[in-house]
Amino acid sequence: MESIAFFAGGFLFDAVMVGRIDETPVLLQQAAYLVITGLLLGAMLRFELLGLEPPGWLKWPWRYVEHAMHFMLGTLLNAFILFYVKSGSGLTALLFLVLISAVLLANEHPRFHRLGPVVLFGLYSFALTSYLAYLIPVLVGSLRPWMFFAASALSLLPILLLAGAMARWAGDRRRAFRQAMGPAIGVQALLLVLFVLHLVPPVPLSVRSLGVWHGVEREAGEFKLSRLPRPRWADLWRKDERVFLARPGDRIFVFTRIFAPRNFRDQVRVRWARWEPARREWAESDAIPLRIVGGREGGFGGYGYKQNWSPGDWQVAIETEDGREIGRTRFEIRPDPETEERVFDVVRN
Repeated sequence: MESIAFFAGGFLFDAVMVGRIDETPVLLQQAAYLVITGLLLGAMLRFELLGLEPPGWLKWPWRYVEHAMHFMLGTLLNAFILFYVKSGSGLTALLFLVLISAVLLANEHPRFHRLGPVVLFGLYSFALTSYLAYLIPVLVGSLRPWMFFAASALSLLPILLLAGAMARWAGDRRRAFRQAMGPAIGVQALLLVLFVLHLVPPVPLSVRSLGVWHGVEREAGEFKLSRLPRPRWADLWRKDERVFLARPGDRIFVFTRIFAPRNFRDQVRVRWARWEPARREWAESDAIPLRIVGGREGGFGGYGYKQNWSPGDWQVAIETEDGREIGRTRFEIRPDPETEERVFDVVRN
């Protein structure tokens, strides 16, 4: 019950405290949690393997050392859920939500506790890589594939130090590999496979809004988005045009707001695809580059359009240069049967 209470405390604390992914206090807090967790894990192994007792002044608080690690790792994993699910789209976001939830359950289940430090090392390795995977892009100001590989390699350094100490204290290198390095390497191998398959969300980027419109204009620092009139209640579900009534000569506009950290300058792609019923697959069309600049609270606003279109089901995906999807929207293009002059509603964004 105490572990559950500490874990729940970490969850609630994080829900209140976590803000933007690039906020310095948030990054420092998470770094401190990782450092303290590593130190506590090392001290716990030292006392256990050498048969030592904590000093007298430390005996009472030492009873709660595992709870403290639960609190900090639970806080970190909850933040990762928030950040990674925001950055993912569709299957990617769902997969990481399931993965982190499974890690949380393993961390709390008594059956896994009996495995000793194996679960803690695997969990700690996962937390280190997850943190470094967005810290490096935040510091560099762009997002490149090599950064995830660097995060994975750097996360093994603290594990290597702990495993080396464990081997000395226990006098058993095989045990150190089995309980420390082995789980960490297994976690890193899984994360790298997911990354190569484009199943790791592209943190720290996230799509704040994405929609289809008849027109997009920029005026006095804001965007004017045009659509055909419709009932107000329809805005409860979607403000843009889920069904686009098109006439010859119309352009199909896509407007998006993408959150990026401060001092971030990079490029994403707006990829169009049309559903081909005969082949039962999405046939990719254009991939339009879009420059983004970070720092804006509501996200960087940008748009693209398509002039050569055909009726049918379409989707537009916002993706990174290496093809990882940040956001996606689907809509249908239908020929407009009306011929009279159109009047558009304007939505300011």
